[in-house]
Amino acid sequence: RQQQQQDAAAQKDVERLWTREELMQRGESVYLNQCATCHQGNGSGLAPAFPALAGSAVATGPLSEHITLVLNGRSGTAMQAFAGLLSESDIAAVLTYTRNSFGNETGDVVQPQNIARIKNG
Repeated sequence: RQQQQQDAAAQKDVERLWTREELMQRGESVYLNQCATCHQGNGSGLAPAFPALAGSAVATGPLSEHITLVLNGRSGTAMQAFAGLLSESDIAAVLTYTRNSFGNETGDVVQPQNIARIKNG
């Protein structure tokens, strides 16, 4: 019963439209908890194992490639796949945050529906 309620709440999160502010706030929290250990709190990374996100071609490049990388990871590197670890809402939030932080100003607002569409094919 509790799992059904959690699943329903997660589905509502995916279906609703988030504001940029909501995504940035949640994204910062997700980033600090999941990404900052490797990519550093300021996005500067720890070369060569953990690339900087500040000014990176991934974080400022094509959104679809960034989504795919976060969902599937990158083989042969320390970048793990987050598709099974984070919700669509958390992934959308952290992508919005990293694409608009550390001097990156793409203006992208990534909605959870975008993540679900790519994740579920």
